[in-house]
Amino acid sequence: MEKTFFKKIYDLLFAPFRLVILPDNTCEKLGLTSLRQERIFNVLPNLKGKLLDIGCGDNYLVKMYGNGIGIDTYDWGGGATVIKNCDKLPFNDESFDTVTLLASLNHIPERKELIKEIHRVLKKDGKVVITMINPFIGLIGHKIWWYSEDKQRGMKRGETYGLWNKDIILIFEINKFKKELHQRFVYGLNNLFVFKKNYKNKV
Repeated sequence: MEKTFFKKIYDLLFAPFRLVILPDNTCEKLGLTSLRQERIFNVLPNLKGKLLDIGCGDNYLVKMYGNGIGIDTYDWGGGATVIKNCDKLPFNDESFDTVTLLASLNHIPERKELIKEIHRVLKKDGKVVITMINPFIGLIGHKIWWYSEDKQRGMKRGETYGLWNKDIILIFEINKFKKELHQRFVYGLNNLFVFKKNYKNKV
């Protein structure tokens, strides 16, 4: 999905409202591009085949994409599958073509175990698509976003407000993934990564 020139100007003029003040659903009702839509617009071109969206929230991405399953440890509504934690995913080996983690990897304390599980459930040519802000931006954001998830369900031990790019790359490379893409969006404040499964070397 590509935003028109006028849509970009509209979003820029009202950036403080859509990025700081207003929750996603309100932005969308007003015709502004919400934060989750920004993530999804950047993520959709990188998806293929059957999708597993981890930390899916209200399952918005799966609904838009149309072929996949969303899981979360908290029930935000939207028909997602609720699981206890992410250290053991309830799926068979090589079940998915793409796994997404949209602004959620930092909220998963068992990150190392999860990435091994992602490697297991991905097909041989599968890939992982991630969006993430750094801890500094995340700390500021969570303090001023009155609607943020930590104010709705709290923050558990091991969760962080964001992750540094170098730490994301390292944890995936250690677990036999190869970085294929890194790009910035939302005025350079957010990051998108695509990692491809390296099936020649098992975890």
